[in-house]
Amino acid sequence: MPDCIIVGGGVIGLMTARKLFLEGMDVLLLEKGPLGGESSWAGGGIVSPLYPWRYHESVNVLAERSKKLYPGLVTQLLDETGIDSELITSGLFTVTENNQAIQQWLQQWSVDAQYISGPDAVKAIEPAVGPAVDHGLWMPDIMQVRNPKIVSALKASFEHHAIPFREQLAVDDILIKNGRVRGVSAGGENYYAEKIVIASGAWSAQFAATRGTVNVSPVKGQMIMYRGEPGLLKRIVLSEGHYVIPRCDGRILAGSTLEKIGFDKTVSTEAQEELHQAAIELVPLLADLPIERQWAGLRPGTEKGIPYICEHDTIQGLYIHAGHFRNGIVLGAASVELMADIIQNRRPWCDPVAYTLHAEH
Repeated sequence: MPDCIIVGGGVIGLMTARKLFLEGMDVLLLEKGPLGGESSWAGGGIVSPLYPWRYHESVNVLAERSKKLYPGLVTQLLDETGIDSELITSGLFTVTENNQAIQQWLQQWSVDAQYISGPDAVKAIEPAVGPAVDHGLWMPDIMQVRNPKIVSALKASFEHHAIPFREQLAVDDILIKNGRVRGVSAGGENYYAEKIVIASGAWSAQFAATRGTVNVSPVKGQMIMYRGEPGLLKRIVLSEGHYVIPRCDGRILAGSTLEKIGFDKTVSTEAQEELHQAAIELVPLLADLPIERQWAGLRPGTEKGIPYICEHDTIQGLYIHAGHFRNGIVLGAASVELMADIIQNRRPWCDPVAYTLHAEH
C-alpha cells in the first residue's frame, strides 16, 4: 500500500509524485489518459506569467521561486534521462504602456527590465517584429521550456527511478470513511492509501469529495505552430494576450485563445485565423511560413488564477494541488515544494494561506 496516491499525471502531478518519492515516500500516480497528455503538453512553456503585475502576489511568490528552481530541475532531468527540456533564455518583450503597477512589480521583485520606446530600439532587441511593435517592456532574463520535452523528461525520470504509475486508468471516486481518505476506486478496483493528492487539472472538481469546494473549471486555449528555420525569431513577443514563442529547432508557436466552453478540445478555423492574424501583426515573416499544426488544451482555471495547494478543510488526508490556470509550468516547481512541505508536515517555505480552500481564488 503506498503512502500517497497522486490523481493526475500532468506536470503538477508528475512533479509532485517525483518530489515525494525522492523524499522517501511510497507513491502511486494514476492518470486517466497518457502522462502529460492534457494542458501540460499543450502550453507555451514561458517561465513567467503573462502580465505578472496583474496577478495576485501569491502567484508571483510561486513564479519568482520557480524561476530560480528550473535550471537545477532540468539539469537533474537531463542527467537522469538524457532528455533535454530545452530550457533557454529567450527574453520576453511585452507591448504595453508603462504604468505604476508595472513599476511597483519590478521594484518589489527586482526583475531585470527596461521600458523600450521607438521602432529602432525595439528592432535592436528583436529584428523580426512588425511596425505595430514599437514600445513596451523588455525582460531579458525570461526563460522558456518546451512542454512536450519536459513531460517526456519527467516520464523518463519515473522509469529511471522506478516510480509506480498507471496510465489510462481513470479514478472514479475518492474513498472516505469517518472524515478521512482511505483510497480511490478506479477501473473497478480499490487502491488504498492514507494520503490522496488531487492533481487532475481542469478535472479536479469532478469528484464527489471536491465538487463544491474546489472551484476549478476548464478554459480552452488554442494554439498554432509554424515551421521555420532556427534564428528567424529569437525573442518571445507578447501583445494584447497574443504571443509568439521561438523554439530551438526553428518552429514558432502562436497563442492563445481563452474560451470558457466546458470540456471541449475541438479546434476551429476561426481561432486559427485569429491567431494567425495576431501573429503576423507581431512578426510579419510568419505570413510566409507554413502552419504545421493546431491544437487545443484545457487550462485549470480559477477566478483569480491562484492555485489550490492545501489539505482539504473537512477530509483528512485529502490534498488539492490544482487550478494553476495558464501557469502550470511556471508555478509548478515552487508549487510542488509547498505541496510537499504540507504533506510532510514541515514548516512551509512560504505562507500557505492564499492557496487554501477558503482563500479567495
